[in-house]
Amino acid sequence: MTGHKRYLVPAAAAVAAIALAACSSASGTAEAGGGGSSGGGASAFKGKTVTLIAPDAPGGSYDSYARLFAPYLGQELGATVNVENVDGGGTLDGTNQMAAAHPDGMTIGMVNVGGDVASKVEGQPSLHDDVTKFAYIGQPAVLPNALVTQSGTSAGTFTSLVHSSDPVAVLDIRNGIGDMLNRVVFGAFGIKHKLDTGFESTTALKQGFLAKDGKTIFEAMSTLYPLISGSQAKPLLVTGTVSLPTWQKALSGVPTLDSELSQVSVSAGQAKALKEANALAGLSDDFAAPPGTPAATVSALRQAFVKAAALPALRKQATKESLPLAFISGPATTSQVASAVANSSSIAPYVK
Repeated sequence: MTGHKRYLVPAAAAVAAIALAACSSASGTAEAGGGGSSGGGASAFKGKTVTLIAPDAPGGSYDSYARLFAPYLGQELGATVNVENVDGGGTLDGTNQMAAAHPDGMTIGMVNVGGDVASKVEGQPSLHDDVTKFAYIGQPAVLPNALVTQSGTSAGTFTSLVHSSDPVAVLDIRNGIGDMLNRVVFGAFGIKHKLDTGFESTTALKQGFLAKDGKTIFEAMSTLYPLISGSQAKPLLVTGTVSLPTWQKALSGVPTLDSELSQVSVSAGQAKALKEANALAGLSDDFAAPPGTPAATVSALRQAFVKAAALPALRKQATKESLPLAFISGPATTSQVASAVANSSSIAPYVK
């Protein structure tokens, strides 16, 4: 996904813009203000405790973004925001817990939309709800993902993988963005590979990679940057836009999925699947509330997140932690999710 602007305007102006946009949101609720009788406005949060579910163990981007926003979100809501890590099933266990919570805004979470859409296409019954029914609050930024291999191995480039006669040992977290990218990219490019899906968290995945249990992993740059910058992993391919200067340096000369697609001859169906996988990869780490959350509550949460994202202290901390920050509004996220679901059938041959 491209074209998302950073919020460089004053917080009050940004909030006003989002409040207006929220009125037309397709989040499954009435127009903004229509849920006022439910007591779901900003005042409903004061003095309360909000649970923010990070659907992964500590160490991944979900945990990092949740903890980045939690104290500042609490400040804007006048509430205490506690981060709860719920790992398992890729990110499905945490998403299911958030989706099943009472829709009063006191339990929200982060959603791995791209991975969950792939799970739906695959026909897995484990996802609690249709991702288009969640009340999307926003996305902190679009995270690029990278395919990396062991440093010092014979696989010098992505092209060498495409032409390799030996199967590539791929380490994988089932149901995640990396899982979807592994299946579509390796499948559509015709790369011989063997998936090891026995990992439940990014921490376990990194440990397996460092133990050389496999040759490659495909994960978010927030997870992989320490390995790449520490010369423990060699990047072969990147998806999405790389905005952080430190990441740009670490990925200098590394081809993008789009550039490789222009270099390798694939069928129209394969090309469409790869482009959709690239789009789905940009839909992760989305903040959302359960289906049925009142419009006024969703609006209050959206405004609080926008104001938090504009705070200099949060932005400084994001830079310190090498986390991209270019907040995408709830209505825009809702629209992107709907578009991704509508175009998701193209990946079916590779994820089923």
